[in-house]
Amino acid sequence: MDIKEQLNRVLVPVLLGDGAQPVKIARRLYRRFGVLSHIYCSRTALSAHFCACVRVVRTPSYLQGDLLCQDLCAFAKEYPDLLFCLIPCSDDYKIFCTAHAAKLEPYYVMVQPEQLQEDALPYLYKEELPI
Repeated sequence: MDIKEQLNRVLVPVLLGDGAQPVKIARRLYRRFGVLSHIYCSRTALSAHFCACVRVVRTPSYLQGDLLCQDLCAFAKEYPDLLFCLIPCSDDYKIFCTAHAAKLEPYYVMVQPEQLQEDALPYLYKEELPI
């Protein structure tokens, strides 16, 4: 079993954000690792509805702060054997993740979208990993 198959079984990216940015990141993760991403958002980009690599979780606009934190923690608690990566895709969600880091870190690995850019981690986009 190669690394892609192993990651597909345990890695669960959870993206926070509205618009096209989370969908772009989800497609990039799917192309490279074959993983399905979960996007928590109040409104979705049209492209998310036609993307097979995305599961959209619509959150009402009032579901912010502690309520969203509780919802994310409850989602991660359901599957304790999986590795959840939380990726905030907007400034508001970056502030949210910073404010609730103490509650979220037991369940999520925090990842910034900038860390997923091709120039930041070029080996993720090549077939060979550096030795």
